[in-house]
Amino acid sequence: MNPAGRSAMTPSENFIPGPVLRSSLWIGLILGVMFSWLPAVILAQGEGRGPGGTDLRLVEFTAIEATKDEKTGRYTLIVLGKTPQIPAGTKIDLLLTWRSQLIQTFTMTVPGNKRFREQLAVKPLEPTADKYMFRTVIDPKKQTKKVMTAIEKEKELFPAVAAPWTEFHFNHQFLLGTKEEIEASLNTTREWFTSRYTEMATIDGTVRKGVKAVELATEYVNSKGEFDEKKWREFMDKKVIKRLVTYQEEIRKGFNEPRFVAHRLALSYLLELSVAVGKRTTNESKKLYISQGLPASARDVKPEKLEIKVRSGRRVPRSTDLNDLVVKINKLIGIAPENEENQG
Repeated sequence: MNPAGRSAMTPSENFIPGPVLRSSLWIGLILGVMFSWLPAVILAQGEGRGPGGTDLRLVEFTAIEATKDEKTGRYTLIVLGKTPQIPAGTKIDLLLTWRSQLIQTFTMTVPGNKRFREQLAVKPLEPTADKYMFRTVIDPKKQTKKVMTAIEKEKELFPAVAAPWTEFHFNHQFLLGTKEEIEASLNTTREWFTSRYTEMATIDGTVRKGVKAVELATEYVNSKGEFDEKKWREFMDKKVIKRLVTYQEEIRKGFNEPRFVAHRLALSYLLELSVAVGKRTTNESKKLYISQGLPASARDVKPEKLEIKVRSGRRVPRSTDLNDLVVKINKLIGIAPENEENQG
């Protein structure tokens, strides 16, 4: 044993086999090449490419102004800027984004004087308190041979490994709409959500009251006080399942509507709520059939067009699950907790 308490290693034990050594050297070489690329990749994405790490942008916005056509309700963006480092004739994609979501793509061509003024017609969008932003992309595949020849000469500005060359313009974020328009739009959106989840809660409660009425023989029964399946089925099919299907279809369409760009997560929760209510109501109906000595109706087991597959699997959502979803929706659409009690 050596002084450290370990057995001394023989020369053969210190020897690293040739294949292992070659493998280690090869991995080291690859890592070295990768790290040599990293500065170029990082610097190609926007800031820090000037002398001494100062900010140097390929596309420099100087002003972005949004105007609204009162007749159509659509916005037009007046975008001004300069591109002193970019060859004339270069095609630049302007990606309009909101919270990293791509809203619309525009393309401009760098003029001879390297200064641009673009008038961009934006697709229908609702005013929102969250700001929009441009991401600019210079894609080599979209350039002419002449432009690419000029770009390839500027290897520091346009490192090939970083193509397409992208910049994020966080310092030029902007709003669509005035303060009053944004508030009015938000109020309309809040009303849209609250009216729908309130109606879903009403449907849920109506089914439970209906089941109780059958048990008390006060409704959905014949003259003898016996369960009238025809009356119950008409109620479930038309006033419950059909209405929930309509809501689910409406919510799914909402994901593609510009007015809900800022509220897609709230839409997801509202859709989840409709599924939970669908599961609860059809389950109550199935239990009613069984309590009356009848097999569950196929229209409740597998209702046509109505989604009832909940995240919890087979577990039927509780009322607390519904309340939790409403709280999440309210938080996203800006309804304060103290107001939730009055919203359904």
